[in-house]
Amino acid sequence: MNLRGRSPKLPGRGPRFKSALAGALGRLRRRAGGEEGQTLLLGVGLVAVVAALLLVLASATAVYLDLKTLTSLADSAAAAAADAVDEGSYFDGASTAAGPGSLSAAGVRAAAAADLATQPVDLAGLQIADASSPDGATAVVTLTAHSQPPFLPWGVIPASGFTITATGTARATTGM
Repeated sequence: MNLRGRSPKLPGRGPRFKSALAGALGRLRRRAGGEEGQTLLLGVGLVAVVAALLLVLASATAVYLDLKTLTSLADSAAAAAADAVDEGSYFDGASTAAGPGSLSAAGVRAAAAADLATQPVDLAGLQIADASSPDGATAVVTLTAHSQPPFLPWGVIPASGFTITATGTARATTGM
């Protein structure tokens, strides 16, 4: 800066430069004017895609939570079935191949059904697919249910939802 309060004159910044700059800016504005509104369309499309992804994620989470609930129910039913040792085989003195206090398939199914009846969970189509004791000391309970994701279009996927399956296993022990 000059001591007199005026800025020094810069080369190439005269009236010709200013008119050339104004002309270039005008040409840019005219070119950009033909694409007006394109960003709005892009923004609307992006919002639609993000909303669709959020709804699919929420639906997948709903199915996952139904599966975790069903797994918890299967574990609870298997634990209840492992506690339901057939008293007749334990106290009658007869020794079976599995030993005293072995589990029977009928006892496992009955105990699993009784445990499911006491649970406050409401899953659509909940049923016992299999309840057995392969070795007389282990209770294996397999449950099935239907899960209907809340936000998926039913024209794309089956209207009945998805069938989910969970298996719980518990081992009966005797305190000696």
